[in-house]
Amino acid sequence: MKKIIAANWKNNGSKKFIKDYFDYFLKNIDSKNEIIIFPPDLYIDQVNHYRDKDNFNLGGQNINYLRDDATLTSGNSSDMFIDNGCNYTLAGHSEVRGSDIAFIQAGKALYASNDLQVIFCVGEEADTKKNGNTQNILTKQLEDLCDKRMYPKVSPRKVIVAYEPVWAIGTGNIPKLNDISFIHKFIKTYVSENHPFLKEKDIMVLYGGSVNLKNAKDILSAPYVDGVLIGGASLEVKEFTNICNLKI
Repeated sequence: MKKIIAANWKNNGSKKFIKDYFDYFLKNIDSKNEIIIFPPDLYIDQVNHYRDKDNFNLGGQNINYLRDDATLTSGNSSDMFIDNGCNYTLAGHSEVRGSDIAFIQAGKALYASNDLQVIFCVGEEADTKKNGNTQNILTKQLEDLCDKRMYPKVSPRKVIVAYEPVWAIGTGNIPKLNDISFIHKFIKTYVSENHPFLKEKDIMVLYGGSVNLKNAKDILSAPYVDGVLIGGASLEVKEFTNICNLKI
């Protein structure tokens, strides 16, 4: 079954790193999975030069939370990303989510305003998990995703949600596989029941949080898991390539 394997390089990389990375990756990739790489925005154009047909997709990390024609210092518009080869963007990642609700809302609106596919990130803090409030927090984070006013032009083709338990990111700890499946099913059910346009078959949920080669196959094989969003392990090209080459 085809899965999404997404690499979030965050603010890592250099011109030399990219050359060395793709010298190995392109020689060793043998995958039918959908691969997405999110480099730092400054390096998107360089990474785009290594794309050939459908060997991987490209995404931007930091999109302008205002409309495309608005002026914003440090902002990147959707048209800029598309012009540089991107077809994906992240929105609401735990490291930038904070209390900036406007950013998250705008990320969802991109479904309707252009050709970028948003990967919308949700997830709970350690205290939330400890207090048993994970589902309540996820519901709150998903509410605007299901708001019809976020889709003023056309309905999205699909929704991709990345579940990132914040307490797991970079710690080496992950939820039990049954818990991952339960939360992914919860997200699919909630969105399908509350989204104005899409049904459950149109909703994909990725898992992100300390994914590596040792646990990737088990996570990808768990029910309701449509892919993974990988941080640190995606910077190790041999490990990431091996994850991409997994057959599930």
